[in-house]
Amino acid sequence: MIQEISMIIRLSLLELLAFTGPVLLIGLLLGQMEQLSNSYLQRSFGRKALLLTAWIGVPVHEVGHLLMCWLFGHKVRKVKLLDIRSDDGTLGYVQHSYDRSSLFQSMGNFFIGIGPILSGNIFLILSMYILLPELFSSFSGQLSAFTGDSRPFLSVLPASLELMSNLIANMLDPANLGNPMFWIYIFLALGVSAHIALSRADLKGAARGLPVMLMILILANSLVFVLYDSTPYAASEIFRYNIYLLGFSILSMFFSAMNMALAYTAWSLKKRMS
Repeated sequence: MIQEISMIIRLSLLELLAFTGPVLLIGLLLGQMEQLSNSYLQRSFGRKALLLTAWIGVPVHEVGHLLMCWLFGHKVRKVKLLDIRSDDGTLGYVQHSYDRSSLFQSMGNFFIGIGPILSGNIFLILSMYILLPELFSSFSGQLSAFTGDSRPFLSVLPASLELMSNLIANMLDPANLGNPMFWIYIFLALGVSAHIALSRADLKGAARGLPVMLMILILANSLVFVLYDSTPYAASEIFRYNIYLLGFSILSMFFSAMNMALAYTAWSLKKRMS
């Protein structure tokens, strides 16, 4: 009996790590790029340079939190989609509370914490669909092939790099460079990507949902074991979820890297001129 309980707990921990680890890793990666970008921008032009993108990026970030609060039944107490006059430098926030006795609401903390990654990627894809339908058609076709193909784990990174290189090649198409809508999209995408990363408060909030998610996984795996005398690991389903997550995050990682490169270039030029 003790051996079965230990197996169920180990399995549940592995499933929790496989489900939450990649999105938190993407959040940390985006956070590092955003931190470097902001550092270079502020050293080049001062803190007010961040406000150039804040008007679009911060509301999209906070809407991600807000929608997840509503979805998981949290009580929203106060919302600031954009605050450029805050004393502590906070550009936006969503204050919320929840019933700690509710497993559903407690689990929701994780999804509320990662909400900006979801809302940011959705914005990037929808705005591409509206402003650049031909580019969207090409990217969505490549994304479908990326997420639809059955592939071994070790081929995911090369396939991701190929998807990103194809995206770059399509964006640098001369036909796009003369299209005003292309430049509007680039500006919006850079603005959203500049504020898509998860803050420390976001990560701390997301972490509050992990114990409840683990508890639910243990209960679910225990129930399956009692009913079917087995504990099938949902590896294929979780792997497919991670493939979709990575595929949709290609856009935000691409534009975050572009933000970092532009900010570094501006800082380098200013340093040489001074």
